[in-house]
Amino acid sequence: MDFYSKFIQRREKYGSLLCVGIDPDSAKLPSSLQKTPDRLYVFSKEIVDATAEFAVAFKPNIAFFEAFGGEGILQFEKLIRHIKLNYPDIPIVADAKRGDLDNTAKQYAKYFFQELEVDSLTLSPYMGSDTIRPFTEYDSKMVFLLCLTSNPDSAELQRKTFSETGRTLYREVAAMSEKFSKRNVGLVVGATHPGEISEIRQAHPDRVLLIPGYGAQGASLEEVLKVCGKDSLVNSSRSIIFSSSGSDFAQAAHNSAKAVSAQMKNLLRF
Repeated sequence: MDFYSKFIQRREKYGSLLCVGIDPDSAKLPSSLQKTPDRLYVFSKEIVDATAEFAVAFKPNIAFFEAFGGEGILQFEKLIRHIKLNYPDIPIVADAKRGDLDNTAKQYAKYFFQELEVDSLTLSPYMGSDTIRPFTEYDSKMVFLLCLTSNPDSAELQRKTFSETGRTLYREVAAMSEKFSKRNVGLVVGATHPGEISEIRQAHPDRVLLIPGYGAQGASLEEVLKVCGKDSLVNSSRSIIFSSSGSDFAQAAHNSAKAVSAQMKNLLRF
């Protein structure tokens, strides 16, 4: 089953748009895990198992694994295998933010889509469409282009206006996505920009939006859900996975994911 079909199936089953971000920041892991050799995997696996019944998608961020070199990458790959084996109906968005020349892009695509077999990947689009195409050769996969991000300095580039078109850079990226199928290319738009989410949704009604920044970054879920449309994944990472710093971290994450899912269901009313 392709990414889009998995996403729709989970969305309709749960009446939710919850994407659970897996960001195992080593410094924030419970003290009970600090001396565990494969603590990144153990923590992430426990979070996955605790939140799977509420997750429309999982978004593991590879940076938190790459920081520990080859051993960290092995733990990332082990986590991906665990999700695929135990929860094959839940789409995986690998948060890697890759973006490079097309011949290099082909190698990234081979690793994430052919070797790991994740369902989706985040990409930086700023080298142009030819760096996106190698990923779209995998018909069943989705990529999300960084469009308007939630970090404080995103405006330094993303809100600059093109003199040729009068459009901001983020609007140019959104327009570029239309070169590709809606089942293959979506957009990353930060939850801290509800007005721009509304603008992008109206201009690009068929695009799947990946919306990070809800929860720990302070964005309002109500505001986001009013404007994002049903073809969206609203990601929450820290506010779920670090609900507790104690040995009950998995149960706390379960409770937080359950509460967010219920809130979404109540607000969306599919």
